[in-house]
Amino acid sequence: MLKKAGAFSAKHNLGILLNAQPGQLRTVDGLRALSILLVLALHSVWFLSVFDPAAVDFFYSSPVWLNWVYNGEFGVDVFFVISGFLISCFLMEEYRNNGNIRFMRFYQRRFLRLMPAYFLAIVFGLLLLPENKQYVWSNLLYINNLMPAETHFMPWTWSLAIEEQFYFLYPLLLVLVLRFVPPRVVVYLAALLFAASLVIRYLVITRYQLTLPVCWYPTACENFNDVIDYLYVKPWTRYGSFLPGIFVAYLHVFHREQLRSFFTGRGKLASLLLIAALAVALAVLSVPLNNQRASFPEGWGTAYYVVFRNLFTSAVGVILLVSLYSESGVCRQVNRFLSSRILYPIGQLAYSAYLFHPFVFAILYAVIIETAKGMPYWQMTSTVAAVGIPLTLLLASVVYIFVERPFMNMRRSTATISAAQAPLTGNELVAENR
Repeated sequence: MLKKAGAFSAKHNLGILLNAQPGQLRTVDGLRALSILLVLALHSVWFLSVFDPAAVDFFYSSPVWLNWVYNGEFGVDVFFVISGFLISCFLMEEYRNNGNIRFMRFYQRRFLRLMPAYFLAIVFGLLLLPENKQYVWSNLLYINNLMPAETHFMPWTWSLAIEEQFYFLYPLLLVLVLRFVPPRVVVYLAALLFAASLVIRYLVITRYQLTLPVCWYPTACENFNDVIDYLYVKPWTRYGSFLPGIFVAYLHVFHREQLRSFFTGRGKLASLLLIAALAVALAVLSVPLNNQRASFPEGWGTAYYVVFRNLFTSAVGVILLVSLYSESGVCRQVNRFLSSRILYPIGQLAYSAYLFHPFVFAILYAVIIETAKGMPYWQMTSTVAAVGIPLTLLLASVVYIFVERPFMNMRRSTATISAAQAPLTGNELVAENR
């Protein structure tokens, strides 16, 4: 079909965008869709502070039930969990089937998946952004997150740098673990790495005297760059978000039958696990982490600052695991929601939407502030969200159909799937979309 339609066939690529391919893990697509919607919700509000610093007082006075919007950056952590899961499934299956990982093939596939749309976004940035164009080389090398905050070009692409650093190092480390670490020790190693991620965050937070609430708006507090430079965008303080996805992938690939046996007949337990994970995730989303009017007891605030990301991503990992293996009670309803036809295309557009949404939101705010200076803040943010999110998804659709998907098609056209891999190709199909 691919050869007949052609890698650049708009009709064929639109069909893939709108219709899930056989074997795809639809709940993963749903989680990816929710993660990009969280990011878009946050930035549809946050970008107002770039044009009008006084808007932060409006943000701080927002009702508690809107805290999930201001915590929308957790959508990036969901991306990290999904990346850890999908990439691990792909690599672990290859190692299980072949006894090795073809590194050059993996890196080639990652290049074709990520770089075409990223190159286009960088062109947009060079044309539209006013600052730091001389540092575009750091984006091309995926080290922009290691540079000082004041040098960042396309600042939102720090997460892409972390993911690329993960893609570069992780396959090498994974081969060493799978080859030399006994299976019974893997769980202890995962726990050790998880604990180490907390220790690293604690040391950084205390060393640089970072406190809650987080300084989230550059013009609203003095240590915004400190948060960015020391904690927020560094791989050693964010790798903990990948671990739940990696661990779920390990169980999914190497202990599938045990998981099926465990969840069979335990519908109530699966529902309780899912409800608990959802409650934890929603509780973390409701905490006013970046509201400068909120107060946090010193000891409790430091402890929460250390653990909240791991707490949230662990909950996402449980949601992912349960959704893969249970269709009982509450799990069925959650799976049905995550697998909905509405969320599926949004999930496919997540990468392009993430790359291009700041351009859309910035242009909209520039137009609104220039033409309607007296408009209330709530109306500005509502307008940008109502107009900007659909426009972003429309632009992302164009990029997906004409840039992103064609190179993914070319990558898939070179892949061969053996009969032994056939039952597991859903993971690969989903990984192709990440």
